[in-house]
Amino acid sequence: MPHFSPSTHLRRTYSLATLGLLLATAGRAQAQTPASFAPASTYPTGLNTFPYNVAVADMNGDGRPDIVTVNSGGGSVGVLLGRAGGGFFPINTYLTGGDLSAGLAVADVNSDGRLDIVATNRLTNNVGVLLGLAGGGLALASTYLTGINASTSPNGLAVADVNGDGRPDIVAANTGNGSAGVLLGLASGSFAPFSFHLTSAYPKSVAVADMDGDGRADIVTNHDGSVGILLGLAGGGFGPVSPYPTIGTTRPNGLAVADVNGDGRPDIVTTSTDRNTVGVLLGQAGGSLAPIRTYSTGPGSSPDGVAVADVNGDGLLDLVTANAGTETAGILLGQTAGGFAAVSTYAAGTTGGGLTLYGVSVADINGDGRPDIVTANFGSSTVGVLLNTGTFTPLAAASATAAAEVTLFPNPARDGFTVQLPAAWGAAPVRAELLNALGQVVRAQATAPPVGASLAFATAGLAPGVYVLRVQAGGHALARRVVVE
Repeated sequence: MPHFSPSTHLRRTYSLATLGLLLATAGRAQAQTPASFAPASTYPTGLNTFPYNVAVADMNGDGRPDIVTVNSGGGSVGVLLGRAGGGFFPINTYLTGGDLSAGLAVADVNSDGRLDIVATNRLTNNVGVLLGLAGGGLALASTYLTGINASTSPNGLAVADVNGDGRPDIVAANTGNGSAGVLLGLASGSFAPFSFHLTSAYPKSVAVADMDGDGRADIVTNHDGSVGILLGLAGGGFGPVSPYPTIGTTRPNGLAVADVNGDGRPDIVTTSTDRNTVGVLLGQAGGSLAPIRTYSTGPGSSPDGVAVADVNGDGLLDLVTANAGTETAGILLGQTAGGFAAVSTYAAGTTGGGLTLYGVSVADINGDGRPDIVTANFGSSTVGVLLNTGTFTPLAAASATAAAEVTLFPNPARDGFTVQLPAAWGAAPVRAELLNALGQVVRAQATAPPVGASLAFATAGLAPGVYVLRVQAGGHALARRVVVE
């Protein structure tokens, strides 16, 4: 089985309830504690399915998290539904309409209130879209070519509204012809033919974020030796790629975009499989990136997928890697002074003999408020679930109390709204973000206001719909729905 990189998206495929967890674990102000995880529990994905990437989402709307895999063997996706008492039912598999499936995204692409699955098929040069059904399950895949008479070999995948029309679009990293391909969503729920935007090399993964703070979606890709940013243009489409060196990295498979240093600007995280490192490029004013800083993931680790989350509840984002070489999940804890601590590793339960662990996702699997780790165990055709056993106390109850103390008006909003913070919160630095239904940050603020200050958010130019405001200040955190008319 040839090696190829995992899909990458914004890791916000779980239900909006997960935003409360993200805030609860990202808003703490306490002494750093070590991360701690129970031994991995494994669940079969089917004989020779070779799962390549993994996501967590509530696929059947029962309030319990489910696991979704994309399986390169035979071209399928799998859904393991969560059980009421914990654990997961046996997997249900659905064909993706192609072969060598690699990229994975979960989103409501046709706006019917049900989650759908999108997968890339490298061998057949297409993407498959599997719509969620009313009674559960998935419809037969609809396929869309990623090129005509060309081997595009689509790899990484993201679903986001890149043209601001309120409909989800598909962005694929076309390793075969060195491009980022965009399928614009149509009112019918289908997708327009691909348009191509050249990258600096042959991209392995792709993400979508507003890198320069202008309110437009930008495309981020990674390649041998660099990451690239294609800025969204006012009239639609994307500008030429701006490459940023990653110091000779080869096989940079994993990619994530997150504000890892809390300055209100998105940063880029990428793995280098051949260099046994994970690298961070901090976002700068205007949308550029600082030089990469690399951190070891351990000798022979060959890191592939990467996720960003606060796994030890200290209010700092941490890096979680899928280490193919050592078949472990690696954790690099964020440090108060910046940067990341030395890696700690946890066996993922795979028995493939090395180079058999590629995808990783972080979500609260068992509902205890702590983020858990889920891995795609390629070689053993299983997923591994590592439950968080950390000693920190999740902020779920504190978040509910904090939300009741905050005033947000007007809501629904037309041109903007104001958030009034309670005096009891003190004068701690405040981070606030407004996210659309796809989990994209469309407005952001980072400031240190006086006691009882208010924050003003402009909503002019945003598509009508439901958004999520998330705010964190010191030990307080909240998530609030905002309706934009």
